[in-house]
Amino acid sequence: MKILFFESRKQPILSIRLALDRMGHETGTYTTPIELIGGYEEEEKLLETFLKSNKVDFVISNLFSPYVAQLTYELEIKYAVYGMDSPMYETYISVFPRYDNCYLFYFDKKEYRLLKEKGYTNVYYLPLAADVEWSGKLVITDEEIKKYGCNVSFVGSLYSNNLYDQYIDRFPIQMQQLFSYIMEQSAFKWDGKDRLGELLTPELMSFIKSFYPDIKNKPDELPYEYYFKAYFFARKLTHIERTLLLELLSERYDIHLYTRNDESVPDGIKRFPEVSQLTGGLKVFYSSKININMTLRSIESGVPLRIFDIMSVGGFVMSNYQEEIPELFEEGKEIVTFKTPEELIDKTDYYLSHDNERIKIGINGYKKVKACYTYEHQLNKIISILFPAP
Repeated sequence: MKILFFESRKQPILSIRLALDRMGHETGTYTTPIELIGGYEEEEKLLETFLKSNKVDFVISNLFSPYVAQLTYELEIKYAVYGMDSPMYETYISVFPRYDNCYLFYFDKKEYRLLKEKGYTNVYYLPLAADVEWSGKLVITDEEIKKYGCNVSFVGSLYSNNLYDQYIDRFPIQMQQLFSYIMEQSAFKWDGKDRLGELLTPELMSFIKSFYPDIKNKPDELPYEYYFKAYFFARKLTHIERTLLLELLSERYDIHLYTRNDESVPDGIKRFPEVSQLTGGLKVFYSSKININMTLRSIESGVPLRIFDIMSVGGFVMSNYQEEIPELFEEGKEIVTFKTPEELIDKTDYYLSHDNERIKIGINGYKKVKACYTYEHQLNKIISILFPAP
């Protein structure tokens, strides 16, 4: 097949393109990042000219573009979105249901079900993937193992620059205290229960909206309550959890944090520059004894990409519990989860002193993603849905 892949500046998931190439497809990459196409007349005309002069069987991206959806609909080209982000806010547009050429693949069942309930067609649940082919060819030197090696590592954002902190002073002191209570009741509990959603009552959301009526870039069709929960509260909650857990871990272990330069990091945590997904990140995952996953709170039930990336090099994963983890991986055999900070500390102590068990779990995780969750596996499922056998 002839396939056009749209790169993302926000989430440069190049493994989609690499896997399609390995599968024998004729794959091209559009040179302009997908975020820079919609809303820019010149870029929109260039893409339209390109697609009219270059016949493709379908286009694919890991972020949804309303303009690409509209243009491919008009040109009768199928458009697949294998979403690596949750929620994918851009999919909530009033005209989307009529774009029957669009196929959306979500890795979070709760978001998938929300779209199905809204009547969206061509919406599917599909877990994320690991690029074990790329990882297997990655050369990691002894010097790099020494450089990246540590007892515990975390690769990701702390969300220190969040909407909550920017706007909290707009609210009355009583409301600020209520928000603090909501955070206290929701934080550091990972058992599948949506405490944040339960506390954000319709009455409270109505009151919040009176102080903050408009949210920049919110799709019109996305419920205000859902967006405010995921973008305002969930990111602040993630910031609190990641920051305090890293501080707690740093008091006991040699822990390395790899994050962006604009993140505010507490004293005492060994901070290192952000690493790329396909090179530096994989070297960290391979060299660390324990790789921590703390899931962004807006990912309500799904298994994030970080877990698959760690497993792609045989790294040991210690993750907060997510509802879908037991559906994909076997606890204590392929992954280890925690539901409280105390459980995180206890299990970290245990696996740092039981090397053979830890290494075996990392190997088993690698075997599972290689057998079930490679990009080739998942992309074949996507193609079979776009082009069902007669």
